[in-house]
Amino acid sequence: MIGPRGAATASDGIPLGLNGTLARCVPALLISLLISLFVTLSVLAVPIYMMQVYDRVLTSRSIPTLIWLTVVVVGALVVHGVLQLSRSLVHQRLGEWLGERLGEVAIPATVGRALRDGNGSTQSLRDANEVRSFFAGRSLPTAMEMLWTPLFFIVLFLLHPAYGLIAVGGAAMLAALGILNEVVSHRSLVSASDASVRAHQHIGSAVRNAEIVEAMGLIDRIVARWRQANAEAAVMARRGHLRSEAISASSRSLRLSLQVLLIAVGAALIIERAVGPGTLFAAMIILGRALAPYEQLIDGWRQWLSAWAAVRRLRGIEADAAPARSTMGMARPSGPLEIDRLVYVPPGASRPTIRGVSLVVEPGEVLAIMGPSGAGKSTLARLIMGVWKPTSGAVRLDGQDVHQWDRAAFGSVSGYLPQQVGLFDATIAENIARLTEAAPEDVVNAARRADVHGLIGRLPYGYDTEITDPGFLLTGGQRQRIGLARALFGEPRLLVLDEPDANLDQAGSEALLSAIAWARSTGAIIILISHRNTLLSIADRILELRDGVAVRVADAVTEPVPEIVRRGPAALPAGRR
Repeated sequence: MIGPRGAATASDGIPLGLNGTLARCVPALLISLLISLFVTLSVLAVPIYMMQVYDRVLTSRSIPTLIWLTVVVVGALVVHGVLQLSRSLVHQRLGEWLGERLGEVAIPATVGRALRDGNGSTQSLRDANEVRSFFAGRSLPTAMEMLWTPLFFIVLFLLHPAYGLIAVGGAAMLAALGILNEVVSHRSLVSASDASVRAHQHIGSAVRNAEIVEAMGLIDRIVARWRQANAEAAVMARRGHLRSEAISASSRSLRLSLQVLLIAVGAALIIERAVGPGTLFAAMIILGRALAPYEQLIDGWRQWLSAWAAVRRLRGIEADAAPARSTMGMARPSGPLEIDRLVYVPPGASRPTIRGVSLVVEPGEVLAIMGPSGAGKSTLARLIMGVWKPTSGAVRLDGQDVHQWDRAAFGSVSGYLPQQVGLFDATIAENIARLTEAAPEDVVNAARRADVHGLIGRLPYGYDTEITDPGFLLTGGQRQRIGLARALFGEPRLLVLDEPDANLDQAGSEALLSAIAWARSTGAIIILISHRNTLLSIADRILELRDGVAVRVADAVTEPVPEIVRRGPAALPAGRR
């Protein structure tokens, strides 16, 4: 089914990909094709009416016949208008549906690519909108009308073979111009589209790093890089545009020349009394309607190329979408976190960043992870959260592979605070509630646990304050505490905090310690990544990573953590290494 609310899914409930989504458009396109047939037939009403008026009404001087013919033709034209409106609604509805479904393909793929290589471009959403506009526009109905133009040729042959030959010959020449248009402009216009995408990516990168650009005076270099990419796009677009416009102008001149030729041939046939005057006027109208789709297709060929380029780019990023996860319902976990011989090799790399890490963390236990920069701490955190798929090995929570777990279900039982705390363009409450329609008391409870309730109360609109509100600017510590409240929302069973105290002051650090103590009291599994004694001191065990290898696991209960940190890894007793 095609509808604005129903997601495009296969019979087994698995969401369709790009090819499956486009295949679902076929029934609507067939309906449009059928409507186009009747639109084509209704167009014949006017030339038939003209023939009857010239050849029958004027000779018989019959007013009743004229009235009857006029009523019939007006009715046919009303039907013609209704059919065109119906076809337009079909394509508008199809475009809306396709835009939603392609968004369901593009957004996961965009997020997947950002996870893989850090490319946060939203070009795929613009591509989805390009395809939506194409299906909702006039290009496809024009192509469908062209498929029915042989009916016009048949009528012209019935009027006189000379008319038919002119029409068929003209259509063949226009089709040849269309093929020539594809040959000479396709590469230039597609290259221009790709170059334009690259130019926008330069600007997107600059906006994401606006602070660095301003602080280090890089704006001139950014503009220069954009100008270079934009100039390349402009050159290719100009080349393709000039070629396409030249062919479009040729097609218009050819169509007008064919109409002149038809008039000359028709006049000769009338002089020879081979046809009546009405047939000439009817043939002129039919010829114009028969050749119009060819000319319109040439004029609108750029829309076809743009849509094709957008589909090509969408197809190219579809593989970046997260793999299908289990959709079977999972009970709220109560068992341990098991890290089993975990190995991870980043895409395009040959050396693993995590090598053979194995560990079991029990409910209510706090595990601290420490190590030098580049040791793989944040990578391990992402693997524990199921963000990245291990190259080998597995991470299991209560016996279930976290990477295969349905992400919405897994998110409801886990909390994550990354190093870079990202907040959404939404209200404070919506950010804490993870963009769900949560009960206000649940949001407030999470904020209280992160000791950020008072801070939120001092904002312009409290919990309803928009993150993008120009009236205030959150500090790094405030953003981190709101991110902590989001991680604590819903009483997670697994809590992963990556450098959670990096931007916190004394009050924030105390709130963090209190939040960790609360989570531990609920039986949550807590993973901390930190170098600070205040956090390491509350851990039950400490995992030291070096070059992706777990070199030591220390029992923090036996020996105080600050002393371990002060003396270094070599000071650990042999039984804890």
